[in-house]
Amino acid sequence: MGESLGSMNAKDLKNLETKLEKGISRIRSKKNELLFAEIEYMQKREIDLHNNNQLLRAKIAESERNQHNMNVLPGGTSYESMQQSQQQQQQFDSRGYFQVTGLQPNNHYARQDQMSLQLA
Repeated sequence: MGESLGSMNAKDLKNLETKLEKGISRIRSKKNELLFAEIEYMQKREIDLHNNNQLLRAKIAESERNQHNMNVLPGGTSYESMQQSQQQQQQFDSRGYFQVTGLQPNNHYARQDQMSLQLA
């Protein structure tokens, strides 16, 4: 702590200074070594997190594609629009008749499903 330095001569003080400088140098070297090791670990962790992030993004995209494919019926009609159309067709007025909107032609089918009839 420097309290007993008053009784030391110049040669002893120089030796003590040299020992302190070597000790500080070893401390700084060890600190730098630990900091570099931590930086290297963080860089590897960053790469791992980036790779995991890419993997999760790909899984989300695949899940969304699968969900979209499950909601689309053959002919390009979505499941939700098919349900809405069926609900509209099942609406009756108070006398038990279909409402006029329920009798309108349903244009939700794809072009490939529509076939024209020809008389032979």
